[in-house]
Amino acid sequence: MTTVRQYHGDNEIIRWRYCDNTMMTVRQYDGDKMSPIKLVTFDVTNTIIKILGGVGHNYAKVASLYGKNIDALTIDKSFRVVYKRNAEMYPNFGVNHGLTASKWWDKVVTETLTESGSDHENLDKIAKHLFLHFSTNQGWEVVEDAVETLSKLKAAGMQLGVISNFDERLEKILMQLALRHFFDFVICSATARFAKPDAGIFHLALEKAGVKACDAVHIGDHVVNDYNGSMNVGINGILYASSIKNIPENIDKSHIVSSLLDVIPIVTGVR
Repeated sequence: MTTVRQYHGDNEIIRWRYCDNTMMTVRQYDGDKMSPIKLVTFDVTNTIIKILGGVGHNYAKVASLYGKNIDALTIDKSFRVVYKRNAEMYPNFGVNHGLTASKWWDKVVTETLTESGSDHENLDKIAKHLFLHFSTNQGWEVVEDAVETLSKLKAAGMQLGVISNFDERLEKILMQLALRHFFDFVICSATARFAKPDAGIFHLALEKAGVKACDAVHIGDHVVNDYNGSMNVGINGILYASSIKNIPENIDKSHIVSSLLDVIPIVTGVR
């Protein structure tokens, strides 16, 4: 991996290239030209959009429409366990196990509410209601600075894409949140049949963009799926994290941003 530092006055802008297997540090100064980044891809959930109010809030609100009174915090706790269990048993929304995304989420919702203390009455209706709810902008909100970041990267001439472990609802959600127009392509794992950190989903993005891995950057909030997954195929990885407390020590701190706006100088070299 090649680390590149550019200096504009007293400001140091760190950029890096992963074009070969060498481990050297390269310094460039004003006037020197560097091959520009051509493609920037983003994870979606908790990177450019997030669930409005949290999972527990939404599940509890919809369940209340069917006469159930379930604590949102209890649902949150159950959901984390149930989601992890089903993701391990039936990865990528069960697409390789004969499941549809709708059926996979029906299972997750039903188990989450059952393990939160609900009886079985109307759980099928609640699950279908929630699937439709999260197909719209009613269940989501745009992460702070996402629109400004995407706008500036697009204005800088970057190709922008999405690489997300998501189901087929993603395109519709991005359209309803007025974000879809920023992206040249959107890849969701359920339709691609590859899920991060599998190299296949990253190679698909490079193929769509027609660029080399070293000319691309991927930003996401998950160490394994986004940062390691992209770096393992030669794409420059940026980890989006509000804190570095739980970040593995082997991750270069210059590859971590706490604001999406911090991505702009890294990939463009311009503050």
